[in-house]
Amino acid sequence: MLCTPQTTSNGGAPPAETLWDHLVAFASAPGVLEATLSIGLVGGFVFVWWRLAGLVQNVRERAALEDYLLGVEQALQGDLRGADKRLRRVLELDPDNHFARLMLGKVLGDLGEAEQAHQQHLYLKRAFAVESAENELLLAQSLLAAELPEEAVEVAQQAMQRMPGNTEGWEFLYRAQLQQGALAGAAETGRKLIASLAEPSQRTRWRNELASTFTALADSAWRAGDHRAAAAAAKEAKALDASQRRLPLLEARIEGARRDVAAVAKELAATGSGRELVPAAPGGDEAAGREVAEPRLPTATFSGLVELERWTCRACGAPLSAEVLRCARCGAAAPAELVEPLLVEAITEPAELMDRIDVNEAHVRRLVRALEAGDDRARGDLVLLADAAVPELLRAAWKGPERTAAVAILTLQEMGPTITPALFAAGTALSESRIWPVGEGPTAAISAVVQGFDHEALPFLQPLFATKRQDHQRVLVDYCLGLADLDAFQAVLERFPPMDILHRLNHAAAPVLTRFLAAVPDGHFLAESMLLEPTFYRDEALLAAVPEAAEPEVMVRVMLRRGPTRTVVSALIAGASDDALAATSMRVLEEFGAPVLEHCLAAFAGPELGDDARRRLARVIVRGGAEAAAHIADGFGPEAGASDDQLRELLLIIGDDAVQALVAAYERSGWLEKVSAGLVSRHNNRRVQIARTLGELGTKPATKALKRLLKQEKEDNLRMHLQRALHELGGGRG
Repeated sequence: MLCTPQTTSNGGAPPAETLWDHLVAFASAPGVLEATLSIGLVGGFVFVWWRLAGLVQNVRERAALEDYLLGVEQALQGDLRGADKRLRRVLELDPDNHFARLMLGKVLGDLGEAEQAHQQHLYLKRAFAVESAENELLLAQSLLAAELPEEAVEVAQQAMQRMPGNTEGWEFLYRAQLQQGALAGAAETGRKLIASLAEPSQRTRWRNELASTFTALADSAWRAGDHRAAAAAAKEAKALDASQRRLPLLEARIEGARRDVAAVAKELAATGSGRELVPAAPGGDEAAGREVAEPRLPTATFSGLVELERWTCRACGAPLSAEVLRCARCGAAAPAELVEPLLVEAITEPAELMDRIDVNEAHVRRLVRALEAGDDRARGDLVLLADAAVPELLRAAWKGPERTAAVAILTLQEMGPTITPALFAAGTALSESRIWPVGEGPTAAISAVVQGFDHEALPFLQPLFATKRQDHQRVLVDYCLGLADLDAFQAVLERFPPMDILHRLNHAAAPVLTRFLAAVPDGHFLAESMLLEPTFYRDEALLAAVPEAAEPEVMVRVMLRRGPTRTVVSALIAGASDDALAATSMRVLEEFGAPVLEHCLAAFAGPELGDDARRRLARVIVRGGAEAAAHIADGFGPEAGASDDQLRELLLIIGDDAVQALVAAYERSGWLEKVSAGLVSRHNNRRVQIARTLGELGTKPATKALKRLLKQEKEDNLRMHLQRALHELGGGRG
């Protein structure tokens, strides 16, 4: 049966196919239905998997949140082991949970696992850039638990600058400074802590605690010989808590140092019983007439006038009942230090006494404190101790204030170059003891000491040239620079990287580098290669070395080969003001020629330049001829200025060579002249000065140029100035 197209009754076209017809036709095609079912199945599977994964993730997050909250609660209740376990489980599920990691670090610190706590804080800081003050404070607590009080104090101070109202932070910083032995800093921190407390009972308790710190500070000052500071600290302690047990002995010692020990002892004995109990001196009137009764002093008389304990804490100065493992007050480990060790230990022979002094670190520390107080005898004792005193002196030179550092460095230099190996060993030990590298290490102090030695230190330094430590290499390079000995410096060139050497050359002190460069001979590797590197920028030292050099032309050729760089030209222009360097500066600038004209002109126009230097730069500028004239013509401002007369004088010295450049500059409009379009006369100063210069020049080329410019000029004000210049020459026409 044949299908024929249907037609309407009126013979019209069949109706158009609908969207449904197209869909039916598409679905009827082979394979379409199967493909659609497959896609639907895959999509359904993916949707179900996505939903299940979301549910699992939600369950994990809820479990992690529950563990975190329970861990925090356990930590607050003192169950540190349980809190550790739960917080670690939280981090296994969610390693990016900063709060859990921060709490875990605190828990680990409380458990005494300082190294693991330190790792958690560093992980927060490095991986997630968590820079919160709380994290820094917890990091400081970890450092203190690791027995690194100096680093802990530095980190805690940085944290407290960002949260000055944190009472717990001030309390920690106070304990850390006590453990460090920084009693003055602890006293200042204690004042801030008391100011932040609100409850009266807490303020009273901390006033008593701070009084103990001031007492220890006064005792330390008295032992160092600074009796004025000791008296001031004792006064502060008494104002805070007059019942301090150590105050009577301390006050008696201070008063005895101020007056006389015997007199103070008699006064104390007399006031102990309320009547004069001290017998008259033997041989007196009473002794001649009758027998003197034995003084009977009650025990209360000497209450507080003897040392409380045989041991004290080496950090905070608190008295200790025995050789304890940890100080209960500041937390320092193995803190016990005998008050006077030689009084309680048997000495069999004098040589043993000297040996014990040599190795007695407490004795060395007391000598260093006495040295800081200005005791010259302590310096002599430290010099005799030699290597044994180097570590403490280096620490003082590194960590102490400026005056203390200077005294310590001088003392080390007085010991002589034989201490060099011990000095470097002490520097290595101090550097490696810093887990948290805050601030500068002891390298600068070592370098300052070694710089004080001459060639006699070379035999002791030779073995150190094989070192791979950059801080030691820095010291050795600086030492060889200070010697100004190219033979000794050869060892540096052969063993150390060129970039490290250039770095030290750039950072050397000006007198040291100048003296070293003055010793460089012609053809040396430094002059032929290293000093030509773009990374060397101490061109002022190259110039300063010329007058002192045995071969001055060496540094001159180095500057010429370096070319007119910014640093070279700046050094040469500055040298124009120095009579000793002016001749060399002018010579090199003239050799450079056109590239330096603009720099010289800018310096010439500066108001701070002296008259002699201005004349010298003028000589360099006028030697540039027409090219210099073009720069000078562009140097005139849109308004009349103080330098206009000086610039015209330069153009007059150049003479007819400047005429063409002046005409070209006149015909060229500046940006301000284009904007004003000749409507504002005060913006025409540049052209007015050119017209005046041509008129003052007065030569035939200048007159011809004036007439040409007058013929071309349309602006009435400028025509008037051109006509005036011509009339002054006698060649003007109306």
